[in-house]
Amino acid sequence: MKQFYGKKVLVTGAASGIGRLMALAFAGRGADIIVVDLNVAGAEKVAKEIHEIGRQAWAYGVDIASIESIQQLRQQVKADIGKIDGLVNNAGVVFGGVFEMVSLEKHLLTYQVNTTGLMAITHAFFTDLLESSDSHLVNIASASGYIGLPYGATYASSKWAVIGFSESIRLELAERGFEQVGVTTVCPGYITTGMFEGVKPPSLLPFLTPEKIVAKIMEGIEHNAAFVKEPFAVKSVDILRGALSQKLWDKAAKVIGISTSMLQWKGHTR
Repeated sequence: MKQFYGKKVLVTGAASGIGRLMALAFAGRGADIIVVDLNVAGAEKVAKEIHEIGRQAWAYGVDIASIESIQQLRQQVKADIGKIDGLVNNAGVVFGGVFEMVSLEKHLLTYQVNTTGLMAITHAFFTDLLESSDSHLVNIASASGYIGLPYGATYASSKWAVIGFSESIRLELAERGFEQVGVTTVCPGYITTGMFEGVKPPSLLPFLTPEKIVAKIMEGIEHNAAFVKEPFAVKSVDILRGALSQKLWDKAAKVIGISTSMLQWKGHTR
């Protein structure tokens, strides 16, 4: 996205954390924001913050795990606002712990929000992005989307899917000649939000602050970067994973702490 002023940007999971900061960052650059979250009171509070800095904002309570809720949002936004120019797929959930001790309902919800919901809301608003003269799609994945993550199997695999989906859409848009639509896939390590309370980050992947990753994401959007990978070590994870033998990679993951990082997870989810 080359210009932000006057653009309409929809941000999911925008009531708190990265989503809130992304909404405020876009608004600070002159965009108007559709604030979407399951927590409608929180979404309304963020919309009020945006109004206070002189931009328009609309708040909607939406369950990203529900296709019906996403379809209703599509109709509401069309009626209230019209078309959007930017979509930030930030909403996500995580449930850590020993695989069989996490309920099946929580495993399924992880896919419904992180993967199916992300795809569904992208599908709902995709034509808007194609018809805009300067638009952007941002998908929040994870560094775990490149590797296996013990005690976080469904979270990691949901993010593997996000990376594959996002890259496929980016390449398809290029093949179809929609050069005005940027696509950025964000792959952060652990972030200091409540979602990851209790985790022990690997030695080479220290915690990121929400402020730092949002600054990097905005920079990536401005430069139409295909990927934003933070902290620095994440930039080489996929290369190392491919270069090392399975035995060496498994040993390295254990030594630097990837294999046990989620064992003591106790963060909030939605």
